[in-house]
Amino acid sequence: MTESEKQRLDWHSGFEGGLMLSLRAYAKDIEVEREHPLSSEPLRIDYLVIKKRHDVYVDNAIGRDYRTYNIIEYKNPNDELNVDVLWKVIGYTCIFKSLGKTVDEIKASEITISIFRAAKPVKLFKYLREKGVRVEEQDPGVYKVYGMIDIPISIVVISELRDSSLKALSVMRKKADEETVRQFLEEASKYTEPGDKRFADAVLQISTMSNKELYDKLKGDTSMCEALRELMADELKDAENKGVELGIEKGIVQGIEQGIEQGIEQRDFDKISDMLRRGKKPEEIAEFCDYPLQQVLDVQSKLKK
Repeated sequence: MTESEKQRLDWHSGFEGGLMLSLRAYAKDIEVEREHPLSSEPLRIDYLVIKKRHDVYVDNAIGRDYRTYNIIEYKNPNDELNVDVLWKVIGYTCIFKSLGKTVDEIKASEITISIFRAAKPVKLFKYLREKGVRVEEQDPGVYKVYGMIDIPISIVVISELRDSSLKALSVMRKKADEETVRQFLEEASKYTEPGDKRFADAVLQISTMSNKELYDKLKGDTSMCEALRELMADELKDAENKGVELGIEKGIVQGIEQGIEQGIEQRDFDKISDMLRRGKKPEEIAEFCDYPLQQVLDVQSKLKK
């Protein structure tokens, strides 16, 4: 992957999709705020997961220790995670705790910290242990840090997660496991809620760009190709309807047959345009949708004008 491609990847939107899908079973009982503001200045935490009810138990590896306020920091593969970053997150947490409307309204005992990263921060763990800080693996990929502050700290290593309910996070890394990707595609293709589909699409944007060879291989698998198409069904249907409607409209004047033909052309144009805007490469669109590459390039050229 080139440096420019790395820059274009919206890792945080992908992570947001993975996080929301990992917690989708608890959607009615929790609230997730992205870039929760800590002050009137541009000081924000990545995500704040709020449990709406105290009796809600999030039964997966990342949420078992959740309390009322759960602060999440996400580090993409290009971000550093060292002791200063860890202390910065702790500092943000302390600011958040102090922002209650009354004294001690937000109790420290109701807060947790989780930092997510694709690979294990080996140097950080070594440094902490040398300083007498305890680092223990609670679940595969979930490390608890003891001895820095009273607020529970978890460092989640996405590449080591084994919880089957966290596939949306596990596929969002380089060298993703093929079987996990297959299971995620099959599961995501059955989503019916618009929000779930949108989050799945954000995850796929990152997963496909980070695992091009694997997804090229899966496109040759009939069932997996169908799952990918199913995930995009709504977008394709909208584009098709818009195109056909436009064609029929023009057909009133120019003839129904010609209008429908133009509608189909517009449908294809809208479909290709949408995929280009979502970061897909012309070669990927041509292969996935069976369009001539030149047709895709022509649409790309028109969009640039």
